[in-house]
Amino acid sequence: MSNYLWKVKAISNAREVVKGMEVEVVKSGSSAKPNIKEIGDAFERKYGIKLYNGFSISNFEIKSV
Repeated sequence: MSNYLWKVKAISNAREVVKGMEVEVVKSGSSAKPNIKEIGDAFERKYGIKLYNGFSISNFEIKSV
C-alpha cells in the first residue's frame, strides 16, 4: 500500500483560518486529493482549529508533494 503526501494551503481568510496557513495530509492507499474532513483533521492537529460546516474545499490550494 502506497502513501501519498498532500500540501494544503489556505488561499483566503475564513473564520479562524488565515490565508497562507498550511497543513500536510498523508493518505494511505489512495492517490485521491484529501477531502474537507481530512483537511479539517490536519488543521485541528496542527493549529487546534476546527473547520465548521460551511468550509469549502475551494478555500484551499491542494498540491501533491
